[in-house]
Amino acid sequence: MESYFSGIWKDDYVSLLKHSGDALIDYVNKLSPSSVLDVGCGYNRLRDAIPGLVGIDPYNSEAHLHMSLEEYYQYEFPPADTVLCLGSINFGSEKNIDEQISMLDKLFLKDCIFRVNPGIEHSWSNEWKDIEWYDWNIEKINKIAIEYRYKIKSLEEEYTSQGHKRYFFHYAKY
Repeated sequence: MESYFSGIWKDDYVSLLKHSGDALIDYVNKLSPSSVLDVGCGYNRLRDAIPGLVGIDPYNSEAHLHMSLEEYYQYEFPPADTVLCLGSINFGSEKNIDEQISMLDKLFLKDCIFRVNPGIEHSWSNEWKDIEWYDWNIEKINKIAIEYRYKIKSLEEEYTSQGHKRYFFHYAKY
């Protein structure tokens, strides 16, 4: 996964996404968070557009902190008002996803915003072959909301430039 996300993967399509692309900047800023954690920030494109944002990423040197969610969680940083997970909570088994959601629950005070992949492999590269893609679905998104007593403020489908479906959703603790 490191070789894929530290050199092959590019985020040049992200600005085109209807909900989690450029429109996300205004969406997040309207929430008026005092702090934002961008988990798996990639090239950290939002760092100058969203005040108080800190980006973490284990594979990209553009991150403020070069570490995974699991590493960040162990440091016991104070929770952020808002957490962004724009493609980072997509890998591994359901057990792995559930463990990451449990960590995220402790890392945000108000809002957690996701873009997830419903198990669609990146067909433009052979480097993904060792990556286990989690098959996100509406039932799982709703199950998490019920389990953690989150309000789903938004749940939308959007599509990449290759026509691959993604789910955009927003959990709130209020």
